[in-house]
Amino acid sequence: MQHNSLLLPLLQLAALLTATSCFSASTKTLPVSIEPRRNVASPDDEKLRNMQQIHRPIVESFVPSEFNPHPALTNKHLQTISGVFLRKNLDCAYVTKGVGGVTKVLQEISSIVVPTSNKVMLGDDKAIGDDPSNTFWDERQRITTSCEQDFFSVDIKYASERKTTYQSVVSNGLVIIIHGLESNSNSSLSTDMASAYDGYDVCCINFRGCCGSGPNKSLGGYHLGFTDDLRHFLKLISTLWDEEPLFDKRPIYLSGFSLGANVVVKCLGELGDAALTLYNVQGAAVCGAPFDAERNVKQLDSPGFNRAIYSGNFLKTLKKRAQFQLEQHCDGDPNTNLFDYQGVMDANTVAEFDNAFIARIYGFQDNIDYYRCCSCYYYLPGVAVPLYIINAEDDPFFDPSFFPIQESVDGGALAPIKMVRTEHGGHLGFMFHQLEENENKHNKNASWMPLELSRFIKHVGDSRSP
Repeated sequence: MQHNSLLLPLLQLAALLTATSCFSASTKTLPVSIEPRRNVASPDDEKLRNMQQIHRPIVESFVPSEFNPHPALTNKHLQTISGVFLRKNLDCAYVTKGVGGVTKVLQEISSIVVPTSNKVMLGDDKAIGDDPSNTFWDERQRITTSCEQDFFSVDIKYASERKTTYQSVVSNGLVIIIHGLESNSNSSLSTDMASAYDGYDVCCINFRGCCGSGPNKSLGGYHLGFTDDLRHFLKLISTLWDEEPLFDKRPIYLSGFSLGANVVVKCLGELGDAALTLYNVQGAAVCGAPFDAERNVKQLDSPGFNRAIYSGNFLKTLKKRAQFQLEQHCDGDPNTNLFDYQGVMDANTVAEFDNAFIARIYGFQDNIDYYRCCSCYYYLPGVAVPLYIINAEDDPFFDPSFFPIQESVDGGALAPIKMVRTEHGGHLGFMFHQLEENENKHNKNASWMPLELSRFIKHVGDSRSP
C-alpha cells in the first residue's frame, strides 16, 4: 500500500517551516594549523571525574521508552513538518493502530488553515512573541544582559500558585527551556515541552531578537554556540537564593531542542562540575542535538527536498533578519565593515550566510571555524550532570552516519550521558505515536518526545531524593 499521498497536503506547508536549523553545505576548509577555540571543562580534572562517576548510575538506571509511530506515517519529512503544524492535536500526536488512526490524521491535515504570510521575528511588537492571543505563559521578564547593553526575555509557567518571580509555592524545581533557531517561547514545541514538565516551574529563554519585545540593541543576537544568556540567567537565579528571602534553593534542570539543544549541551560541557556546585543544575534532557555541524552541512543542503524546502526557505528568513539589522545597527550602509552584507545577499546556502554574517560578527575565522568551535560534540566529555539526548536516525538535517554513542554511558564513556537514536522521527517530529491498548491519549498532556524528556528529568529527581 502506498502512502505518499499523505505527504502532499503537508508539502504545501513546508515553505512555512522556519524554526529548524542553521547548517548547510560548504566546500571551505580551514588550514590544519588553526586550532578551534573551545572552552571545555578538562576531562582530567579530578572534581569533574568524581562528579561524573557519582552520576553515572543515575543515567545507567534510566530505561528509555520506545517511539512507535504508525507504519504508514514514518516518512521523515512528514514527521518533521507535522511536528510544527500538528503537534498540539492529540489525534496526530497519538494514533490508534490500523487504518482508523491514518484516517483521523488525514482529516486533521485537511483542516489546517495555512497562514497568509510567513512572518519573521524582526523585533516587531506584533510578532508572535507578544501575540495577545497566546495565553500559555503566566508571566514575562525582561533580562538585562551581563554587559548591560542589551536584553532578552524569559517567559514563565508556574507549577502552582506564584510565590515570587520564577518560583511557585509548590514545585519540583525549575526547568529552563532553550528553543531552536528562529523559534521562540510560543512555538508549538516550546509550549508542548513546558506542558510536559508538569509539577515544575518552567522558564523559556527567548534568544535576542526572537521575543517580539522590540528591537535588540546589539548586532547579531545569538548563534549555535551562544551560551552567554543561559549562563547569565543561571547566575541570576543563583543570586536569588541569597538576596530574595522567599526564593528557595530548588533543583534546576535544562532542556532544549535543535540549536537550543546544542546550546544546553555546550553550556554543560563548559561548566563541568560547576553546573551543579555553582548553579544547582542537576540534570538536562534535549532533543535534536546537532552534534557536529561541520558534518551536517552537506546533509542539510543536499540537492532535492532538503535544499528546496528546508535550506532555501530558511535562508530567506535569515536574509530578511540581516537586512533589518543593517538598517537598525549599521545606518543602512551596505558597505559596513561589521559584516559582509553583499556576501549575505548573495548567499545561496546557509553556510555562506554563516560565513558572511555569523562568523564576521562573532569573530570566527569563517563558517567552518564557527562550526568547529561551537558544535556540542566537542563538549560532551565535560558534562558532569545526568544528560539525556534523543535524536532520530532519519533526521533530514543531520549526517546519518554520525552518532557519537561512544561518548555516552552505553558507549563506555565516563560522562553521565544517555543517548537514544530512534529509527524514525525526522527533525524534532516524533509524531503519530501508536498507543497501547491500555493507554488513553486524553491522559497525555504533551506529545511523545517532550514527555520522554520529562520522564528522564523526573527520574533524575527521584534518584536524588533521600
